[in-house]
Amino acid sequence: MPNIAQNPHDSLPPDYGLDRFLPARQPLVNDFHISHEEAAQQLLAIWQAQNALDRQEWDAQLEADVQAAQRDREQQQHEEEERQRLLTEEQETALQEEKKKNRNKFLPFADTQISTSTPILPSPLALRKLRKGEYCELYFFMNKGLADAQAYSPSMDDEALAITQDDHGLHSFVPVAAARAKQSVVEDKDLTWAQIDEATHRMLQAMKENGWDQKRLESHLGFWMALGAHEWRHDSEETSRKALIVYQATARRRWHDTLGTAHSFNLKYINEELLSKIRRELTHKAHNWAIKQANEVSAHNNRALIAAEFLTNVRRTIYLHDCTPYGYTPRRPWGWTHYTANPARGTDIHNTAP
Repeated sequence: MPNIAQNPHDSLPPDYGLDRFLPARQPLVNDFHISHEEAAQQLLAIWQAQNALDRQEWDAQLEADVQAAQRDREQQQHEEEERQRLLTEEQETALQEEKKKNRNKFLPFADTQISTSTPILPSPLALRKLRKGEYCELYFFMNKGLADAQAYSPSMDDEALAITQDDHGLHSFVPVAAARAKQSVVEDKDLTWAQIDEATHRMLQAMKENGWDQKRLESHLGFWMALGAHEWRHDSEETSRKALIVYQATARRRWHDTLGTAHSFNLKYINEELLSKIRRELTHKAHNWAIKQANEVSAHNNRALIAAEFLTNVRRTIYLHDCTPYGYTPRRPWGWTHYTANPARGTDIHNTAP
């Protein structure tokens, strides 16, 4: 349908009684045998009917134009929103890349004055492990570990990778900072209870600050509290106290390894059977070590006794071979050796040239 160029609502009906409309009236007069006035009225009625149709088409055209314009605006708005979304995503991606490359530029800071005392912070390696939810040694939160972190100066080389070999002979690439820290880290199973007490509350605080959820924090808190309150904690037997330390190292490592699997568990529930098994293994190792030490001491004493007897026999053999009833030994390449047996003076030895 062609568009209507002029608004029919603004059109005025023509006066068909004028002489200039005579050519339009005459056919009607001739065909229908009516007067010119009646022909003018018929023409006016035809115009009004056509004008009514034109008005309807005009209104429909206006509505279509409005809807088309609305669709165009919506399309343009959608395209603009999509462009802004893509631009925002591109900027956000660039920002994230910038944060990865230059992390220190985007670290938050508190709106307060500097503290009087110097804060002691864990090493960046320990904080990075906690942010990822990975296993982190208690060493990093001991006094020694915090002192090492305070004395350590990070460098650009820490982001580089170094090749390391594990206990099974497998090689892997790790950050230089991790490889350097591995040389000084004391494993959890080798800590003392004093060192564990130093580290646990600091690690819990660091876990909270790095986004660990409340359930995990409560699990670790209950775990360390249960071990600290265990009857073996102050047992007179060193093996019992050591068993608790090895248990906490074993359980916490296994907790991380089994997360998200059917073998996962809650740390706060102490497995007394596993604890007893660990103590038996430690007792067995200590017994074998004592036997080995005793055997080594016995073997050493036996070797010393055999050596002493051998020297005694050598001296006796030399004495019997060298002495004669006349007080002289047979001639030797380097000279004569003269023995004088005198109970008052002892034995004099005189060497003379041949």
